[in-house]
Amino acid sequence: MSDYHQPGYGPPAGGPQQPYGPPQQQPYGTPQQAWPGGTPGGGYGYPGTQQPGPGYGTQPPAPPTGTAMWAHLGALLTMTAGTMMCCGLGAFLGWIFPLSLRGNDRHKHDPYIRHHATQAVNFGITQAIMAALGVVLYVASAFIFAAAATTDAQRNSSGLAVPLLTVIGIFGSYALSGVICAVIGTVKATRGELWTYPRLIAWPLSKG
Repeated sequence: MSDYHQPGYGPPAGGPQQPYGPPQQQPYGTPQQAWPGGTPGGGYGYPGTQQPGPGYGTQPPAPPTGTAMWAHLGALLTMTAGTMMCCGLGAFLGWIFPLSLRGNDRHKHDPYIRHHATQAVNFGITQAIMAALGVVLYVASAFIFAAAATTDAQRNSSGLAVPLLTVIGIFGSYALSGVICAVIGTVKATRGELWTYPRLIAWPLSKG
C-alpha cells in the first residue's frame, strides 16, 4: 500500500478529488448568497425581483395641482384683468372664483385643494377690503383738503396732490406685493407644495 492510502494522507482511491487552489466561491444568483450591497433578490438574486425596501411600496397619488393652481391664478386674474376692464371692480371680486372651487362637490373633501382655495379666498377678501379702504382714504383726503381750502387758488394748488399721491403710493405698493405673493402661490400649487400667504396680504378670515 502506498503512502497515498495511509490514514491522514487524503481520500481513498476512487473517491472525489479535492481541486487544487482556494475553495470555490458560490456564484451570485444562488439562494445561499445575496447580491453585494443589496437585498437578496427573490431567492435567486435577479435584480428585477428584488423586494422593495422601506419607502418603495405603493406611492400615494399625486396631488391635484391643476385645480389648486387655478385657485390662486383665478383670484389674481380677476383682480388684475377685472380691475383694468371693469373700472376697478375686479379688485373687489377676487375671492369669488377660489370660493367656488372650494365649494365644488368634487373638491370639498380634498385637503390639498381646500388648503390652496382657502388661502386664495383669504387673499381675495383681504385685497377687496384694502381696495375699499384705499378708495375711502382717497376720497376723504381730497374732500378734507377741498373743505379746508379758503380760496380757489388753494384748491387748485399742488398741495392737493400730496395726500392723494401718498394714498396711491401706499396702496399701489400693497397691491403689487399681493400680486407677487399670488404668483408665488400659483407656482407652489403647480409644484405640489403648500403655500400660506403672509398675514398682511391675506388675513386668515376663512378656515379650510
